[in-house]
Amino acid sequence: MIHRHPAHCRELRLEFNDLDFCYLPRVASSVPSHGSELVCTVDSTLFFANGGHHLVFALDCEGGQGFHNPHCGPIYRYGKNLWSVARGFIVFGDGAVMAERWNGTAMPALAAISNTSGAVFDPAQHPVFTLRIVAGYRAGAWAHHMQIEIRAGEAAKGPILFAGAIVGAEWGWDWSGSSKAAIGGIASGFVPPGATGCVEQKVPRSAPNAAIRVSRFKLRMRQLQFASPL
Repeated sequence: MIHRHPAHCRELRLEFNDLDFCYLPRVASSVPSHGSELVCTVDSTLFFANGGHHLVFALDCEGGQGFHNPHCGPIYRYGKNLWSVARGFIVFGDGAVMAERWNGTAMPALAAISNTSGAVFDPAQHPVFTLRIVAGYRAGAWAHHMQIEIRAGEAAKGPILFAGAIVGAEWGWDWSGSSKAAIGGIASGFVPPGATGCVEQKVPRSAPNAAIRVSRFKLRMRQLQFASPL
């Protein structure tokens, strides 16, 4: 059985402290061989052009900012605290893509992802794109594996712009039977709560007009087949 959450549509804005993010509700599966799949269409037209630094696509989000982590205070958006541990990918304005594993410290794991598609991904040329991430857990054919695919426009079968993967023990995740996903954006003017007495100051900074429109934002846990349609 496939477990999914229906698609959401939302606009995120970096109006306060150069940071915005939102979660999808947690999804669950009773099948340990299932992996997680995140799909969304992003309109970045007003993001990178207005000072946004990178977009964040995170799976398996757990914990929250506060005591005993680098930010030392919560970072709330839409009533939810920013995660402390997760894994996923980040996308930059020049088309670079990196894998990131947030680990509750000031030194998350980061790795550049090579584009094996043969195409060129440039958000300035293709500001609207559809992204798909799949990630396995610590057992099965997709153990320690994350993969990303980016296609031009809103179509599931649009021209491919980026394809890449990363495999390794640090990119796996213990199977818990559920996952929570998030999307976010950040600019270089973000000031952590640790610099302001462990209380985030939600004031305009370097990119208050940067905005991301997200549609078809959905998460599901299923038997992974990356070649299947979005």
